[in-house]
Amino acid sequence: MTDEKKLLADLKRKKCSALEKAIDIYTPYISVIIYNIIGGAMTKEDVEEAVSDTFVSLWRTAEALDAEKGGLRAYLAAMARNCARKKLREAVSAEPISESVTSLYGTPEDELEKNEDKRALVSLIRELGETDGEIFLRRYWYGEKVSKISAATGINQSTVKTKLRRGRIKLREILMKKEARQ
Repeated sequence: MTDEKKLLADLKRKKCSALEKAIDIYTPYISVIIYNIIGGAMTKEDVEEAVSDTFVSLWRTAEALDAEKGGLRAYLAAMARNCARKKLREAVSAEPISESVTSLYGTPEDELEKNEDKRALVSLIRELGETDGEIFLRRYWYGEKVSKISAATGINQSTVKTKLRRGRIKLREILMKKEARQ
């Protein structure tokens, strides 16, 4: 059993040590995700609160996690994005919304279409494979630098750049094939 699967199993059994280990391992990763979403709009304390909220949610929902649907890291990333967005919504809901602001974000239908596009894109990225997909998401979804991706994954910087280039080519080919079928 891999360390992540063991950690997930321990979280499901509500072992406090597992939560502490998850916090130690994933706090930097979660912090980057949340900061990339709300960092410029909110204070450092708000970012820290969103990170804490992510781990509280993990603790509350650990029994429902399915290791077959994705790893703990992916689940935490999604949870962190949701916590950050919730934090932004809470901050925005405290202020009256002008008509010009709502026109910037579009209609609910526009948002639904964007979400469908995002899901389709993530699905395509997953076709690249676990390592290549992670590199691609880190670079283009979370905006991490190649040097940071290299350090986090243990892959040489030039290899990371090559994987990104090949991933772009492969995604382009997949999209062109799907477009040709339509």
